[in-house]
Amino acid sequence: MKKVFYSIISIILLIFLSACQNTYEVEYSDNQPFQIEMKGDSLKILQLTDLHLSYGIDYRDRKTFQLITKLSKYDDYDLIVITGDLTMSPQAPMLFNKLINHMESLAIPWTFVFGNHETDFNNYGDFLKLINNTEYLYFKVGPKITDGGYGNFKIEFTKDGLPFYNAYFLDSKAERDTYTEEEGVYDYLSYEQVAWYEEHVSLDAVDSLVFMHIPLRQYINPIQYTGIFEEKMVYAQGVDTGFFDAMVTFGKSKAVFVGHDHLNDFSFVLNDIYLAYGRATGFNGYGYLERGGRHIEMNASSELDSYILLESEMIP
Repeated sequence: MKKVFYSIISIILLIFLSACQNTYEVEYSDNQPFQIEMKGDSLKILQLTDLHLSYGIDYRDRKTFQLITKLSKYDDYDLIVITGDLTMSPQAPMLFNKLINHMESLAIPWTFVFGNHETDFNNYGDFLKLINNTEYLYFKVGPKITDGGYGNFKIEFTKDGLPFYNAYFLDSKAERDTYTEEEGVYDYLSYEQVAWYEEHVSLDAVDSLVFMHIPLRQYINPIQYTGIFEEKMVYAQGVDTGFFDAMVTFGKSKAVFVGHDHLNDFSFVLNDIYLAYGRATGFNGYGYLERGGRHIEMNASSELDSYILLESEMIP
């Protein structure tokens, strides 16, 4: 009965939102990176992913918000990153606004990249127009890039005012209308996004991490991985446009963190680059794995320590 009730409510809200929807023109922003002064001697980031907020008032969404709070208290984090699929619902903008309020209440710097489900029932403008008067959110649409989506930006972490580490955030976008069976349905970083990354990383004096939603094609057929690989396959980006090769060429980005595949949390090293999934965080998403997040820590010697955090390990 509950599923029927929520379905009826969703349909009613979808009709209402469609009738009331106003077109919001997305404004692109500058290329200037954010700066965050670190709290300790190492950079600490909490990765959450695939929240799939669906109703907001239901038991599973409430558990998702509770788990976010518990995970945020595991360590003294410099940043919380949500790697896509924040919502999947006709009421997505309302749920996104609720998420903003919850994340702001934690008083920890945070950011996100879009996944492939936010715009199932809405457009990006419905989300972006809600970002205002935030104190802890570090997000920008970024410059206008051909087929670049929304949310390509950089954060510079400093220690005592000096550069310590960087992080890049890219929009891997959503499904495509036209594709081949070999490529699969999912979109990919455009060549112009790769060029944007190359332009910035070529000038970096310190190393960096990269965050996006849909895994690069280098995640397919991992060798000597650790963690869980229980999806039928890696549902990767449809085309390899050279982002991984650019990482190898410039030698500055040491790791990539993604979401998207809820039954994967594995990690492995390829060409000295650490490729890792987060652990699905949202209780309304598919999959039977215990919900959690990923701890990411980088010390002054650029040594990475990263591992999965589980709900059962968190202090109530």
